[in-house]
Amino acid sequence: MAIKGAKTIAEYAIRRWLLEQGFAMECFSLSMEGNKGELTDRNNDTLILAYDPDTRSVTINEG
Repeated sequence: MAIKGAKTIAEYAIRRWLLEQGFAMECFSLSMEGNKGELTDRNNDTLILAYDPDTRSVTINEG
């Protein structure tokens, strides 16, 4: 699976996690700020994801 356009390790990890979860990325936009990503769909609903470099895992922030 190719992940193109990632500018940081955090972005790469989040994009990879999204692909593994079955997200069709052509239907979403991802904006990154540090180790957090905001995933937005066509309805402008958002999901906040965080990459933890210590555990190398991605989690969903519940707010």
